[in-house]
Amino acid sequence: MLMAIGLTGGLAGGLVFGLVPGSTAGAWAQNGLQRFEKELKPQFEFKSFTYKNPAPLGTSGFVLNDVVAVVPANAATGDKESTVRIDKVTVEAFDFDRMKADAKDDEAPRFAKLKLEGMTGDDEMFTMLTPFGVPKVPFDITLDYTIDEKAKVLTVKTLEIGLRGQAKLSLSLVMDGISDKSTAKDDGRLRVASLTIDDTGLTAKVLPTIAKEEGVKPDDFVNTALMTLAGFAALQGPATDKQLDAVASFVTDWKAPKGPLVLGLKPAKTAGIDDLAKIMVPNALVDLFGFTATYAATKVGAAKAGAAKK
Repeated sequence: MLMAIGLTGGLAGGLVFGLVPGSTAGAWAQNGLQRFEKELKPQFEFKSFTYKNPAPLGTSGFVLNDVVAVVPANAATGDKESTVRIDKVTVEAFDFDRMKADAKDDEAPRFAKLKLEGMTGDDEMFTMLTPFGVPKVPFDITLDYTIDEKAKVLTVKTLEIGLRGQAKLSLSLVMDGISDKSTAKDDGRLRVASLTIDDTGLTAKVLPTIAKEEGVKPDDFVNTALMTLAGFAALQGPATDKQLDAVASFVTDWKAPKGPLVLGLKPAKTAGIDDLAKIMVPNALVDLFGFTATYAATKVGAAKAGAAKK
């Protein structure tokens, strides 16, 4: 599970902080901005890193505006320099102690609460959707998580990634059996989770381009998904089909979704990877995993209807 924390924390924190092991950290500072500038900033390996109007937020937070980070040319950037710009970085809380130069390599940050607003760049990450007709718009990222090192509980209050005007994904979860040490053998078990998919134009742009490259129609992909869902729904009871109707309705409305799709899991008992083998058992999705799905334009019977009528 530390890999997941690294993925989410790295996506947000790495783009802002560029943290890598390096020079000696500065002395103890009195507020979050001082700690950032004395303990973390000296470790950066950017070619340049600038910002405007910095301000502290308590003892472990800070605000930076108009951030510009120039990453030196390397193999990962195609041997070219790349630049990342962020309109505003707000860090309300961050585990500075776990990110100092002399911190132990096997200990992950135990908490972080941060927001990146208006992130753009000139490398492939920021232009990968351009060939699909998606405009180059800013990303917004919010991350708020804690690891209780004694109870071994990971709580992700918010992991939200938004592509302005196109789509936004929001995840929250609580997992037991998660350690803050990479050397520990995690036995993660899900207690509760929620995923919100808010598609405001992304699929409608991307899917036609992919279909054209494959020599098929966009509805062919959609109908394949709906037929697969119908086959699964045929084995379920009314309680499960009700939830699947929301999913099928959202898929059917891919050209213009009528609001977000909210998926939830709340297992009767905490669930681990091994429990996924039970998912094909009739009604296990609801009875064992506590699956829920809500969508404003849900059509009753959509899951078993299969392919959309042309």
